Amino acid sequence: MSCCPVITMSCGVGLRTAARTALCWAVLAVGGIAAGPDVQVRVDGTTAAPLQGVLRSIDREALELIVDGESRRVPLAGVRTLTAVAGAEGGPVPPAAVEVVGDGGLTIGGDDLRWEEGRATIVRGTAAIDLPIERLRRAAWRPAADAAGADIPDWLAAVPAEPAADLVAVTQPEGFELVECAITAISPIAVTVMLDGERIPVNRRKVLGLVWVRPPVAKATPATGATQVSIVGGTLGASTVEWRDGGLVLDGEIRVPGEMLRSIDFAAGRTVALVAVEPETTSSEPFFGGLTAIDGLASFFAPRIVTPAEGQPAWLMRPKATATWRVPDDSRRFHARAVRVAATSAVVVWARADDGAEWRQRLDGAGAIPIEIDLHDARRLTIGVEFADGGVGVPVRFDDAGFEK
Repeated sequence: MSCCPVITMSCGVGLRTAARTALCWAVLAVGGIAAGPDVQVRVDGTTAAPLQGVLRSIDREALELIVDGESRRVPLAGVRTLTAVAGAEGGPVPPAAVEVVGDGGLTIGGDDLRWEEGRATIVRGTAAIDLPIERLRRAAWRPAADAAGADIPDWLAAVPAEPAADLVAVTQPEGFELVECAITAISPIAVTVMLDGERIPVNRRKVLGLVWVRPPVAKATPATGATQVSIVGGTLGASTVEWRDGGLVLDGEIRVPGEMLRSIDFAAGRTVALVAVEPETTSSEPFFGGLTAIDGLASFFAPRIVTPAEGQPAWLMRPKATATWRVPDDSRRFHARAVRVAATSAVVVWARADDGAEWRQRLDGAGAIPIEIDLHDARRLTIGVEFADGGVGVPVRFDDAGFEK
């Protein structure tokens, strides 16, 4: 008897037999955001005192709150963050049954993923996020037994860096199989694919994950930040953020129920990363000055950009060193986190805008030290790292460093 009576001819001898067998083994014989409750938020600005009230709207220019019964409209240019003051009740967020990853830093965990007529739906409890399917790059289902696990699934580790076609990871009696095809729909019971011109429904219980092949997109450079939106179960980056009828609308096409909102970092969308700005001048004087005369060591001790194993590119400076950057136009504030790369010695870090007041801090403990410098009317920012207590010092990395406009 054929392994797949619904598509018997597809399981016979022919092209791509192995792929068809994998799908046949798993085939089934097969069938807008409503306005939510008021959301209380806290708004932290660049100059004014924080505000707390009911969020009424966000458009391209400003957000509107109801504070003590009165409407307050706040220009977005003066808003740094918006945070929901009360999350959903019911204890900790349960582990996601499916994790969806997409463009713009989209990572969302949910209970289910569905797709029909060009729109995908990520279901989480009674809420549903609606977005274009073109925004998704992959989806990974986890069995209930290991839904809380953090390890990369074996099938995902086997996905090529540049797949030639969409991929469906199908469970097999021994492991899994990656099948090249064209994914066309996702329902509660099946993932529908096209393989050699035939439409094949694949049992959802047999699907481990999906990978879509998308046209190359320009990677966001450190200089082109996106507003960062945190929701229950994940995060998204967006060029535009709106609040309509009690729900979020991102980039004019992603819709998120309002009760899922956790925070919006508007400042991230107005930040020029320090690594995107070339220093005007740098200098370095290592503890043993003669080391800079050795081939290759001068650049080792000079300020340079590094990328940690887990993290974003950042400037690294060794004592004694200084670097000066020209401040991008319209910048209001510089922020960073100074982190000792090693704990063997203390070090001193300082920073100042033009010839203004100097921020200075001794680093001799664990953890990062926040740096905040007012940049109003400043033309240049200088950062220095110095020895402390006569020791040789340690490198200092400046994480999340940027000029906020």
